[in-house]
Amino acid sequence: MAKRLKKYTAEDIALKRIRDAAKTNAKNLDLSWLYLSELPSEIGQLKNLKTLRILNRMDTSEGARLSSLPREIRQLSNLIELDLRGNSLPIPPEILNKTDQPQAIINYYFTIVAQPKYALNEIKLLMVGQGSVGKTSLVQQILYRNFDQNQTKTQGISINQWQLDDRQLTGDYKKQSITNNPSTIKLNIWDFGGQEIMHATHQFFLTKRSLYLLVVDARLTQEENRVEYWLKIIQSFGGESPVLLVGNKTDQHPLDIDRTGLQKKYPNIVDILEASAATGAGIEALKVKIAKLVYTLPHIHDLLPETWFSVKSKLQELGRAKNFITQDEYLNLCGANNVNDESSQNSLIGFLHDLGVVLHFQDDRRLAELGILNPQWVTKGVYKILNYKPLFDNKGVLTLPMLDEVLSDKSYPKNKRLFIVDMMKKFELCYSIEPDKSFLIPDLLPKDEIYTGEWDDALAFQYHYNVLPSSIISRFIVRMNAFIHKNTIWRSGVVLKCGDNTALIKADIEDKKIYIWVNGKEDTRRDLLAMIRGEFDAIHKTITKIEAVEKVPLPDAPEATPIDLEFLQRLASDGRESLPVQVGNRIIDLVVKEVLNKIQVDGKRNITINIGGDVEGNIIAGDDNEATNSPRLKKKRINR
Repeated sequence: MAKRLKKYTAEDIALKRIRDAAKTNAKNLDLSWLYLSELPSEIGQLKNLKTLRILNRMDTSEGARLSSLPREIRQLSNLIELDLRGNSLPIPPEILNKTDQPQAIINYYFTIVAQPKYALNEIKLLMVGQGSVGKTSLVQQILYRNFDQNQTKTQGISINQWQLDDRQLTGDYKKQSITNNPSTIKLNIWDFGGQEIMHATHQFFLTKRSLYLLVVDARLTQEENRVEYWLKIIQSFGGESPVLLVGNKTDQHPLDIDRTGLQKKYPNIVDILEASAATGAGIEALKVKIAKLVYTLPHIHDLLPETWFSVKSKLQELGRAKNFITQDEYLNLCGANNVNDESSQNSLIGFLHDLGVVLHFQDDRRLAELGILNPQWVTKGVYKILNYKPLFDNKGVLTLPMLDEVLSDKSYPKNKRLFIVDMMKKFELCYSIEPDKSFLIPDLLPKDEIYTGEWDDALAFQYHYNVLPSSIISRFIVRMNAFIHKNTIWRSGVVLKCGDNTALIKADIEDKKIYIWVNGKEDTRRDLLAMIRGEFDAIHKTITKIEAVEKVPLPDAPEATPIDLEFLQRLASDGRESLPVQVGNRIIDLVVKEVLNKIQVDGKRNITINIGGDVEGNIIAGDDNEATNSPRLKKKRINR
């Protein structure tokens, strides 16, 4: 009789790998893509393990996923990386994503399984769109069935709460109540001002655990509403968060947009609705749609340990009475609710920061000194500054007397006002001219371009974007402020000087392009270009779905279409020496290595420096920064 072959399970394979790792005293173990339903308890034997990955894809139906962890995993005290994403563990993604904090992940899991659990049941509803489309009027109708034809423009962000329960769902769709928790969901409605100056700050509040309402004016065209600009911005900062596109003012004109085309191009548009804040038409249908969406959003019902939930609730209560509490007050609150270990305290405040419940920057010593912040207090202060008319007249230069005047409200004590500026520096909205005395806000600079001379023979480079938020060029200016040459700076451009080289960088927001030219000593031009590219790379990495394509204009034919840098690099790696390029009515042979060598050494970028920081006494200053901590750069005198 033929011998039957044993069928090995995923757990059998995992156990074998664990035993093999124990024999070799392995430091790394990868059990990804096995779709384990259970992690063998023998994992606790690998006490020297530094990296453990049990990663699975969540967008497939293949196989089981871990829903529990063995207590023996707590014995892995030397772990520096733990990746459990894509499983069915009762851990919110904001904590699971901190793969470099394994003890925080493990502590959270064993806390949640040991305590009563409360559903989070809270989410942001973000209202975005151009100015004067009626976002605030829609909020007033949704919450209070009220319309004010003299509604003033939102200066910054207005935050309102809306309590939803399953009675607001219609049809046969009903949400079951959750054990130990009512089936009420709290929506924090963030209503953003549509003024252009506000767009640079939106990125810090547009988050993934959100529902977006993109409001457009039905009287205007799709282009005038900048519909695709806003959809790309949402994709860049909010990931795959669902979007409801709402045409307001339909009492005056029907909504006329390419519905099919937009939904095909942007699959996160879940519906396109029409409404009128003035008459109330369509408002009830909009509320029902929001309710149905909210109850089905992923992670809306994530469970929190009872102790964490208590701290969260009390912090929110405190936030209504106080704009900030000290770190000691927070730790006392944790202690009173039995959140006693430091890892859990840090994880909890980090989680609440990610949710937008509070603001806390534990990685920044100076900002951390202020403690736990009410987000509305911070945003209101920032927007008070950005909307302060004398700042426009002063070409974006903020002085201490101006700061004291604009934040004269008693909610901003004199000893706290500089913290608002520190927050703006953290968000790369401004930089110091004189430390703690005067500051420049690039987004308030004049728009008029300054004449900077001729750049015909310069080394040229470009970025082409799918969407170009104005914040990219302003953040770049903030990061590179130490190298600004003779104060040659305007809202969308700047001239830098480093050593024997100068560079002109300017953005064309409408064409979605950034242009770079580098002049001066030929053998060091590419060094300055590499520094500039390094800063843009760092900014791009903070914007999830930004598409920034590097382009190289032809050195001897600037009128020709620029070539993709990546394409040129592929040609070089394949051994292609030249590329025929059409320039007007003629064809020229582009020498691949010759072009690449002007930009980088041997096909590789030869220098990448992260600048940042402020100028103090003409010396670059900053915290935990590669460039600012470099002895060579610390001695660098800045030509202003």
